[in-house]
Amino acid sequence: MKGTIASIDARASAWARGLALFGLVGLVVLTVITIADVLMRWLFNAPIDGVADIGRLIVAINISAFFPLALAERHHIAIEFLGKALGPRIHAWLDAIGAAVTSVFFLLLGWQFILYTGELQSSGETTWLLGIPVAPWWAVTTAFLLICVPVQVIVLLARFRAAMAGAPEYTGEDGAHSVPDSEY
Repeated sequence: MKGTIASIDARASAWARGLALFGLVGLVVLTVITIADVLMRWLFNAPIDGVADIGRLIVAINISAFFPLALAERHHIAIEFLGKALGPRIHAWLDAIGAAVTSVFFLLLGWQFILYTGELQSSGETTWLLGIPVAPWWAVTTAFLLICVPVQVIVLLARFRAAMAGAPEYTGEDGAHSVPDSEY
């Protein structure tokens, strides 16, 4: 089972990296559009209509594209001193509890985003200037946030496995997450 969770964890990280790359490309596109708009304003006193509309839609998608990677690679705020002070076994269980709470949080967040996207769809909300329907963009954002749920469940399983082994999970030089053979 150890190898199975580790391999699924590695695949989830790879998929999350691809999604983050998509988000990075989106940020670059938004940056180029914004620079073009600023230059058009400065040089020709002719801004590009709708940049704010487009930016509002792109930013939510771009930000949500990075969440799965942050979860898969355990890039989040963690208070480690208590776990380290109480020893490796308790540290591992605190990590597992933290992963469980994070799983529930992203499940609830995804549910709320589903409701919000549904409200946008029913109301037919559009952007102010260009009249672009907002709901499809938020559907993509919601999908990216829902991807966080299975990614975090994989993290939870890995953390639970580490807790059962009695030692906290660590990240190796290759970025892989594992339970050390010896305690600390």
